[in-house]
Amino acid sequence: MVLDTTPAFSERILACLKQPGGRDGDGLELSGEALRAVGSGETYPFIEGIPSLYVPLDGEGEDVTARVKSFYEENPFPSYEGLEEFGELVSKGSQNPFSAQLLKAIGYNKTVLECGCGTGQLSQFLQLNNNHVLGIDMSLGSLRLAMEHKRRNQLERSSFAQMNIFDLAIKDNAFDVVISHGVLHHTFDARRAFSHIVKKVKPGGIVMVGLYNRPARLPTWIRSKLIGLFGNRIDYVVRNRIRDERKADIWIKDQYYNPHETWHSIDETMGWFRENNVEFLNCSPAILGTGGETADSLFDKTDPGTAYQRMITQIGWLGTIAREGALFDLIGRKKA
Repeated sequence: MVLDTTPAFSERILACLKQPGGRDGDGLELSGEALRAVGSGETYPFIEGIPSLYVPLDGEGEDVTARVKSFYEENPFPSYEGLEEFGELVSKGSQNPFSAQLLKAIGYNKTVLECGCGTGQLSQFLQLNNNHVLGIDMSLGSLRLAMEHKRRNQLERSSFAQMNIFDLAIKDNAFDVVISHGVLHHTFDARRAFSHIVKKVKPGGIVMVGLYNRPARLPTWIRSKLIGLFGNRIDYVVRNRIRDERKADIWIKDQYYNPHETWHSIDETMGWFRENNVEFLNCSPAILGTGGETADSLFDKTDPGTAYQRMITQIGWLGTIAREGALFDLIGRKKA
């Protein structure tokens, strides 16, 4: 039985919200199964128990957004199968090098925003260490699973809401850490989406963006042309990591049949950082020869290297991260 007594938002997260399209002073408060704008009194009802502050795009990007939204409504990612209890999710997250290193780097008692949280597994994990986490996504199908897990396990420091990444109902300079891992490349304009999420980071706070890498994503594209002939076993993750048939099906659809994706380089993403007043700190996987390989924390400041080092790093990824989707993360600090 799913418990419904857990509050939808912790007080720290609720204080970060605002009316969609409104000013930072247009805060929100809970009013039964709805959110109410303190100033205007306008209400935003929960949809199937999910707080919804989603404003559809009008015009530019509408078609891409609609297709991607429909895709994830039908294919919530990642699957929760086998992770019904919070302890099981924590065990999985602790054994995963990426999520374990991220939690360690975030530390204690922080506010964290995950833009494009999917089914919320990373958000649930990061609320350890007394962190308060808000996961936002446009897919109700994915958020439904996130809310079910939250309520079943009575998790009070993780919160979820349906939002549009191009119209975030979140006050500027509100969060200590903002993460978007494997999401912006599915929007109609990843560069513009990045400029929106950076606004929500406090000065001195951390922003982390994970994107498909332009050179390293090429093998996935090649496999997408062959998978119909050779079947799912052509994929490294399905062949070596996934035993559950449903999980394998969701992974294959996400990697090979997504209706929209773009590829990006380290240098391009560094350009986004400069445009938005973000200081480069680190790259994961590390840029070769820059000290990133031996950094104690994902958030340690490392050398960005030369254009040649970054090029060689990305070519090297053809033999490493390319087999698992070619996702790389760039980490920076918002300048004061």
